[in-house]
Amino acid sequence: MEQSSNAPLPPGGAEAPKEAEVAKQKQMSALGWVGMGLLVLLTFYFAFTYSGPFQWLAELQLKLMNSYSEKVTFLLTMFALIIPVMGIAKLVQMAVKRLGPGAGGTVASAAGATEPKPGNLHFPVLPFIGLIALGFGAFMYWRGATAGPLTAVSLKDLENGKKPASSYLSIEGVPLWKAMISFKQTSTKCYVPLVSRDWKGEAVVVYVQCDDDDVPRASAQLEMKRFKGVKAMGGLPGPVRVGFEKSAFKPAAGYLMIESNEEPARIMGFAKWPMIVGGAMVAAGLVWWGVKRMIPAR
Repeated sequence: MEQSSNAPLPPGGAEAPKEAEVAKQKQMSALGWVGMGLLVLLTFYFAFTYSGPFQWLAELQLKLMNSYSEKVTFLLTMFALIIPVMGIAKLVQMAVKRLGPGAGGTVASAAGATEPKPGNLHFPVLPFIGLIALGFGAFMYWRGATAGPLTAVSLKDLENGKKPASSYLSIEGVPLWKAMISFKQTSTKCYVPLVSRDWKGEAVVVYVQCDDDDVPRASAQLEMKRFKGVKAMGGLPGPVRVGFEKSAFKPAAGYLMIESNEEPARIMGFAKWPMIVGGAMVAAGLVWWGVKRMIPAR
C-alpha cells in the first residue's frame, strides 16, 4: 500500500523547534540580567574594600597620573568584569549552537523555519546603564534625606564606643595636622585624624575630610577645633586607609569619616541630576528596545 506524501506533520512539527528556541532565548535573557546584577554587586564590593580590579585600576592611575577618580575607577572596574563575562558567554553560546543537538538548525531549515536573528539575544545596554545612574542618584538622595538633623556629639563619647544618633554631625576635637594624608582625586582632599584631649594613642575613631584650602599653614598640634559635616559612606578612600593602617594612627573598628562642610540638602540637590538622566535613559532605551522587538524579523 502506498503511503500518501501529504501526510500531516506530527503535533507541533515545524513549530516545536522554533518555540523551544524562543523559550531558550527568554531563559538566557533572565540569566543575563541576574548575572549583570551580580557583577555590579561585585564591583561595589571591590570598591568598598579597595581590592581586586578596583585596587589594580586605582593604583595604575596613581602610578601614571599621581591621582585617581573613584567614579571613573568604579565604571572601569564594572566594564572590566562585564566585558570578559559577555565574551565568554557568547563563545559558549556559539559552541553550544555548533556542537549541541540539532547543530546547524537542520530540523528548522527542513521545515522552512527562519532562524532567530542574533540581535534578539542582545542585552538592552542603554536602559541598563540608565538604571545604574538612576540607582546611584536614588541612593545619594536617600543618603541626604535620611542624614537627620545637625547633632553635636562628644568625641570622648565616640572614643568610648557611643554611636551617634545622626549622620549630620558637629564634632569638636584636636585635629592632628602633622599626621594628615593628602590625596588627589578630582581635587586634593586632606584626611586628618581627630582626637580628644584625653587621647592616649589608641586607634583613631574619627577622621575629617577637608579641602586643601581649609588646612592651616601653621598650627599648634593641640588646638581644639569644631568640624561640621556628613558621615561618609564607606569611610576613608582605600589608599588613605592603607596609609593610616601603616602609621601610628590606625583606624578603630567602626570609625567615622566626616566630610567637612557637606550638607544633606546639597547631597540631595546633586542626586537629582543622575536620577533625571538615568530615568530618561531607562525610558528611552526601553521604548527603543520594545519598538525593535515589535518589528517582525525578516
